[in-house]
Amino acid sequence: MRTSISILTLPLGTKLQIKVPLSRGIRGMFKNQQNTPLNPLSRGEFKTGCVRTHIFQKMRYSILLVIVLLVFPDTGRSQTITKELQSYINFAIANNPELKAMDLKYQQALEIVPQAKALPDPSFSAGVFIRSIETRLGAQKAKLSLSQMFPWFGTLGAKEQQASLQAHAQYLKYLDAKNRTEMKVSLSYLDLLLIDRKIFFTQKRVEVLGLLEKQSLIQFENNQSSMVNVLYVQMLKEELILKLGSFRDKKQTFKSTFNKLLNRDFTATVNLPEDDSFMQQQVLPDFDISFNNHARINSWETMKEAGAFGEKAAKLNGLPKFGVGIDYAIIAKRSDMNVADNGKDAIMPMISISIPLFRKKYKSAVKVNQLKQVQFEHLKQEELNRLQMEKQKAFEEYNTGIRDVKVYENLLAKARQSFEILTSNYETSSGKYEEVLNMQQKIWIYGQKQIEAKVIIQKSIAKFQYLGM
Repeated sequence: MRTSISILTLPLGTKLQIKVPLSRGIRGMFKNQQNTPLNPLSRGEFKTGCVRTHIFQKMRYSILLVIVLLVFPDTGRSQTITKELQSYINFAIANNPELKAMDLKYQQALEIVPQAKALPDPSFSAGVFIRSIETRLGAQKAKLSLSQMFPWFGTLGAKEQQASLQAHAQYLKYLDAKNRTEMKVSLSYLDLLLIDRKIFFTQKRVEVLGLLEKQSLIQFENNQSSMVNVLYVQMLKEELILKLGSFRDKKQTFKSTFNKLLNRDFTATVNLPEDDSFMQQQVLPDFDISFNNHARINSWETMKEAGAFGEKAAKLNGLPKFGVGIDYAIIAKRSDMNVADNGKDAIMPMISISIPLFRKKYKSAVKVNQLKQVQFEHLKQEELNRLQMEKQKAFEEYNTGIRDVKVYENLLAKARQSFEILTSNYETSSGKYEEVLNMQQKIWIYGQKQIEAKVIIQKSIAKFQYLGM
């Protein structure tokens, strides 16, 4: 007669049932334990989670093998990653210094518009005659002049359009930076979430190996196993402790990077969801993205249009400018004779025109704006190429993630099947202790690889969302 116990494991949210044969001598150990409720292993609510020991007799000695298979936290809280992440995104948009600086740059560009469409300042002058000029009505004592110059028709309108388009291009750059910040926060959050999960499961794996080490020592002291088994468990444990330290260092780096995006203290706490159900959501992104309306493309197109108005304004600047004005002469009364309108002040309306004879500077200004238009067209094409490459890379990452999830799901199934076979062989003295541990280790590795693949999928979706903006 053979007795077995069932172990539930969800290394990736998938239920696994393993039948582990037990030797006759230890059946009583689980007689009163199988119906005993177990405490949660770690943070959060666990639907199923347990540590159970399995002792396998092998010829002259028996080895105690502890298998700990963890269960992902159940959906014990309603707060999803979308809601949690969105709050951080909103905080970053409101506090990110780069966005604040770009917004101020946009505000500066808006202030240039009224400057561009403004008329030149009027000119006022006043003069006093040191030696008066005698006229029929009397001596001129002083003279006042007021004049206003006007550019050629349409010049101010062209300059206004140029400044407005430049301001709009700056706004599009700000909008792209805002969308890019949203993507960066999402990617950084996913990095932090992944490393947090790795730390969590590595800690549990270290705890498992710690239990195995203790049980192996007990068996060795009772001459029921070899010291090699103890050393092998210790080697695996030390390797994981080394990885755990590396993971914790990376988490601090990822945490600092995330808080930097939010412009807050690098050590500020980041709330991570315990619900991993979002990783199951493989939202199909829009692969047929058109970049015609993307902010990065529109900004260069807008700058090109601004260059066209700049060219127009440069041409109009090369046309004559005209002005109107008035002179007012103060005349003193004559005392030597009495004439009509004696001492009457003189008023003289004036009109002026500037003739742009030196054409080189105007031609150069036109050429500069023409070259700018060609430059912006090239920059637009370069930006389009970059977006196409980013799209291709995101598409590759998405496909890689989908493929890896399926591959590791298949590998997990095979590893679990192999684990059952190895444990069965070990009980019948045809298997090795290291093989059982190695296969158990593979189950954990494949589980983490599958989580990494799901995070890659979520990252690629975030990139597609940015590219589609």
